[in-house]
Amino acid sequence: MSVESCAAFLRYALRDTGIRQQMKAMTAVAEMIRLGRAHGYLFDARDLAAASSSPDFSEAAPRAASEKAASGPRAPAPAVTEPTAFYHYEYDMADLPGFDAVLDELPALKIKPSTVDLAEFDAEFRADDLRSTSLAPNGAEYHRWRAAPATRRRRDFHLVNLDSHTDHADYPAYYAAKIRLVDALEKVFGGEVRLSGNLWYPPSSYRLWHTNEDQPGWRMYLIDFDEGFPDAEHTSFFRYQHPETDELVTLRERPKLARFFKVEQDPDRLFWHCIVNPTPRHRWSFGCHVPDTWLSAIAGRS
Repeated sequence: MSVESCAAFLRYALRDTGIRQQMKAMTAVAEMIRLGRAHGYLFDARDLAAASSSPDFSEAAPRAASEKAASGPRAPAPAVTEPTAFYHYEYDMADLPGFDAVLDELPALKIKPSTVDLAEFDAEFRADDLRSTSLAPNGAEYHRWRAAPATRRRRDFHLVNLDSHTDHADYPAYYAAKIRLVDALEKVFGGEVRLSGNLWYPPSSYRLWHTNEDQPGWRMYLIDFDEGFPDAEHTSFFRYQHPETDELVTLRERPKLARFFKVEQDPDRLFWHCIVNPTPRHRWSFGCHVPDTWLSAIAGRS
């Protein structure tokens, strides 16, 4: 294991267009270590952190995954299945032109790694974490909860990062599907797509309030479930705080949903949001950085 070996791999990766394309599908350090090993380079997470600190490698090393409409004229959007709310667009994947290949990859992406102990996962559930998703993140009650001794140590999520689990039998097929997914999405959008987080939300899981302000730009999330919901009012949900009115907006979810929204860094326009799956269903979410021109690209394919 060495920093030199890692730096040599990153130099090799930057020269190889095939590896660079694969890296667009990677979000976790464990994946980079596995990819390096497959090419004969041995390094660990500490080596990767040291080597990738160089500006020369900023594009090669992915971050480990732990999510306003843009200005200017827009082409007409495809028909949405629900009224579009401030700052977000939602579509059924089947209604988006060019998404047939995306839908084809979903079965291979929706994995439940054998390396996850669900009994241990369930034991880590915190009811007060879940209650915090009903509090406005700019409100006094939320800040009191966040500052309490029991919550001072960082508690942001209760979910499974699929990309951190690379030592199970389903990973190679899953990884190959992620690469094909990136290829399919780049054909749809006509620009670079990078995965930003591939997450499994088992029953009673959540991602607490956050802004993703360190990674600004348009995001797309592909969301699916193991089964549909018999009651449209009792589903998993995405909740955000309207940056201008402070209203908490709750978006109920359904299978094979594509959601787009923009992350900003302006302190007055931060996009505070959280995700909760309080149901017995399993939820998967595959996040992507998409080009700013994604809406025009979809309209142009209609």
